[in-house]
Amino acid sequence: MPTTITAEADQAMSEAIAHAQPAFTGRFAWVDPYDLVIDPYNHRRHHEKGQDDGTEPDADLIASVEEVGVQSLLLLRPQTGDNEGRLGIIFGQRRNKAAIIAADKAKAEGRPYTLVPALIRDDLRGVDDEALALSVIENKHRTDPHHRDYIEAARQLSLMELPTATKDRHARALGLSREELTAAERAAQLDDTALREAVAADFDLIELADYQEVQHLNNARWTLERAKSRDLRENNDKRGHWAHAMNDLRQKKEDQAKRLALKADITAAGITLIEHSWRDTPARPLTDLLTELGKPMTPDTHTRCPGHAAALHPSEPEIIWLCADWKKNRHELNAASSTVSPSGMSEAEKEARRRTIRYNKAWRAARTVRQEFIADMCETTGDASPATWALILNTITGTSTMYARYVSRHSTDLVSAFLKIDDPNEDAPDRWNRVQNPFAPLIARTGKTRRWRLLLAQVAATYESEAMHDGMWQHPDSSTVAWLTFLKEQGYALSDIEDEVLALGHKRTGKPLEGSRDEEAQKEQDEQAAA
Repeated sequence: MPTTITAEADQAMSEAIAHAQPAFTGRFAWVDPYDLVIDPYNHRRHHEKGQDDGTEPDADLIASVEEVGVQSLLLLRPQTGDNEGRLGIIFGQRRNKAAIIAADKAKAEGRPYTLVPALIRDDLRGVDDEALALSVIENKHRTDPHHRDYIEAARQLSLMELPTATKDRHARALGLSREELTAAERAAQLDDTALREAVAADFDLIELADYQEVQHLNNARWTLERAKSRDLRENNDKRGHWAHAMNDLRQKKEDQAKRLALKADITAAGITLIEHSWRDTPARPLTDLLTELGKPMTPDTHTRCPGHAAALHPSEPEIIWLCADWKKNRHELNAASSTVSPSGMSEAEKEARRRTIRYNKAWRAARTVRQEFIADMCETTGDASPATWALILNTITGTSTMYARYVSRHSTDLVSAFLKIDDPNEDAPDRWNRVQNPFAPLIARTGKTRRWRLLLAQVAATYESEAMHDGMWQHPDSSTVAWLTFLKEQGYALSDIEDEVLALGHKRTGKPLEGSRDEEAQKEQDEQAAA
């Protein structure tokens, strides 16, 4: 039975058409495949000559074009510069290459060749960012282009002088965040091997950019892969474990650079560098030795000794000044060193010292990541969570001396860091000569729904200053436990040392860590006591 279109349906259709509009303007044309050039912002261009860039037509495509011609439109735009007057391919170069192969064969056989259908976008002349974005979008789900091409395209977009809203629109169209678009510039600097391995590990653009910083360190990719896996297992969308791993790798990179610089300085000064363990030689640290006048030996007073030498500390970027053969050069030991070995410590003492150095370093490294997390918390939109309000109000109204100690110091550096502003008292000569109302300008422009951020910044500064200072990993108290527990509940991924310190703190304060064997034992004791 034929369908009858009623007057109401016809009117509704007309109104829908009246409200519709074209997405863009363009003109159809049949063009000669030999006349076209590749647009400079067509992103499918590999950087190494002689390698497949993913745009070579396969046998099936060539056979299809030979049989029926190119059936899908190429997207072209008028060119500028050296190619003024010509049309450039934004996307469709595989089809055009296939058309040229088919045309070459037709001409060789004395047959006419076919033109290719195209949509010409005159409005894109000189609009490079739009051309680049369209090229990426069209090819994104086709034959897999080289990963470097996508990264390079995002890098080009990030460097273009465009309004922020325009960049954001392009990023959304490409399925990228603004942060990923910015990260592309660093990700593009990865060498091909590192890029291939990192892509295989499913690193996104931000992770690729991070990896680029540390790609030459031993086990860097393995370390980051493990951190990423841990974040995924724990549903940590803030990349918490990744942040800790990157912080550790950056510290190793910095230490490595310092060691290389120290080694270069020693060599340039013509000083003997003992590269192996000096403890297995007749060498002795200058700190163990005395001058002829019985004074402590220093590098300056030892320079004329033929045994003047140096070694690099095995784990820290520091120089250990030595005499290569203290007995041969007739030095005397000081009283503290005369009856002990060159190290002055037993094996147990040396291991304890190494552990202290290692834990101090890890504790300080975790602080960097933790405080970045706190600063991001202080930018959270909307009202504070009930747990955050409880922490703020309990700290400010409580009777603990911790808050009073912090406030009495009149410090504003941590609060400023958490609020991501310059410290108003950075240049203050002392605690008695500071800006009286340091945050008054910020308070004046902060809306009602965001005032809690200032309070959280101050409370966080209190805990970081009083409960998380350098020595607290050895002696965590209830404040350390409360603060780490709060941060963990807010989505912060504890580093290994923070996790260990939290467990130790629960034991010290008599509150076993939730879910631990200690907690189960404590519950059993409580039940027996109740019985």
